[in-house]
Amino acid sequence: MSGSAGSDLCLVLPHLGAGGAQKVAVLAAEHFQQVGYRVELITLLPDQEVLHVLPLGVNHIDLGASLHRAITQQSRWSRVLHRWLARLCVSVAGSSMVGRITPRIDADWIQRWMLWCCRGIVGPRADLLMAHWRDHPPRRVLSFLSKTNLVACLALWSKEAHLVVSERNDLRRDALPAEWRALRPLLFQRADVVTANAQGTLDSLRAITSLKHLMLLPNPLPRVAVGPSKVGQNYGFLTIARAVQQKGLDLLIEAFAVVLDGSESMDSWSLTLVGDGPERVGLEALAERCGVRHRVRFLGHCHDVHAELAAAAVFVLPSRKEGMPNALLEAMAAGLAVIVNDASPGPLEFVTHGQNGLVVPHDDAAALARAMLRLQTDPQLRIRLGLAAQDRLKSQDWPVLEPIWKAVLAME
Repeated sequence: MSGSAGSDLCLVLPHLGAGGAQKVAVLAAEHFQQVGYRVELITLLPDQEVLHVLPLGVNHIDLGASLHRAITQQSRWSRVLHRWLARLCVSVAGSSMVGRITPRIDADWIQRWMLWCCRGIVGPRADLLMAHWRDHPPRRVLSFLSKTNLVACLALWSKEAHLVVSERNDLRRDALPAEWRALRPLLFQRADVVTANAQGTLDSLRAITSLKHLMLLPNPLPRVAVGPSKVGQNYGFLTIARAVQQKGLDLLIEAFAVVLDGSESMDSWSLTLVGDGPERVGLEALAERCGVRHRVRFLGHCHDVHAELAAAAVFVLPSRKEGMPNALLEAMAAGLAVIVNDASPGPLEFVTHGQNGLVVPHDDAAALARAMLRLQTDPQLRIRLGLAAQDRLKSQDWPVLEPIWKAVLAME
């Protein structure tokens, strides 16, 4: 596949730490490298632990150290003043500028002024990306996660590469600072395609932007060893999530404590939490207060969760907000009975209550406990739901998704 000195596909992420977007990016890098594309993966943030192993042949460019130097070498007062003026200008005039500037044209003073404002808010990340791509121009770029998407749009504003951005969460519950949200309809004009990994996230994009090139880009699944279902004989609840407030692990621990009190057949059952994060210490303290610390396994981050999936009986997703979580899809592909809530539309695109999983009201530990108890006491229901979940996940295999990804990335 001949081309420029750069990559055929460049993937851009904030880091290679824990996260579903990181897992998807690594899977995509591996797949397209194996079928003959030159793949590069760029990470931007300094001092981030690398938890994902890239396949051989994928070039990893870590701009974190360069970003740290750029920040420390710049005058702090100059940086603060630029950011403050940029925020003020964008808050006053940002929405009125949308449609008045055009990507890849840099002659108009209004455009130069707005891009100066964008750089003040985004910081030097876009400049570092621009400098790298000046020397190594990519043919296609796929960026992940909200801030990184805006950085990539700014860095490629006047360049010709095919740019796809991937949003992963419902933007109607956006946690971005206001000035970053104000940049989205402006900078997303540069994206050739704006994607989401769930229909609900796509709908939220339609609600806040006037973009025309919106497409669904489903998450691919890693290879999951599928054998005879053991969920009828297995014991234990499992979740795989970062230890942050969004994931609702506090609700899960509280619900597990209720289940232990309400069942006489829980002697062999435990709760396993795979993942790490800033709330882990608090969650361990909560488990102690609830009297279940001896029955809760905090495993931290695991590179390979296949063993935990094979050993569990029920997968629980108690998140207060989700896009399309890879952990849920992997659990369904492994044949586990799953419990989700109705907080976000993404999981509900795959889980139908009573058919291939159970759905409970969000932020309701009592309802979650009832669903957990129901599956704990009914092994035949676990088997039926797990088999239906496996069947539903056949649509996420690479042979099915590859044509969609190639169309979005202009690889045809």
